[in-house]
Amino acid sequence: MIEQYQLPLFLLNTLLVLLNASLGYHMAPRLLAGVDDPEIAVSGIRSIRGLLPAIVALYMFFNCLGYFQARSAYLLAVTALVFADLALQLVLRNKAKARRADNGEGKEEP
Repeated sequence: MIEQYQLPLFLLNTLLVLLNASLGYHMAPRLLAGVDDPEIAVSGIRSIRGLLPAIVALYMFFNCLGYFQARSAYLLAVTALVFADLALQLVLRNKAKARRADNGEGKEEP
């Protein structure tokens, strides 16, 4: 039954992987904005951005494997992983934003 949805699921996964990578690329500096040492922040941003191509390659490998071998379970697993990755990025962004707000509220201006 799910076999009829393999092409739309494959295309959706491809778009989600691209969205995931672009969000990860742009959120990396925001996630590490609260780090005091600028060298650590810059190296962390480089590390995150350096891992993005490997993550995209893995997601797309399993996405293509699922589509071209007609394995719906692979496609559904990739969909679930990408959605979980996107959700975790948003959770981390919200935690970082809350941490920055807490640090800003505790400081009194002269």
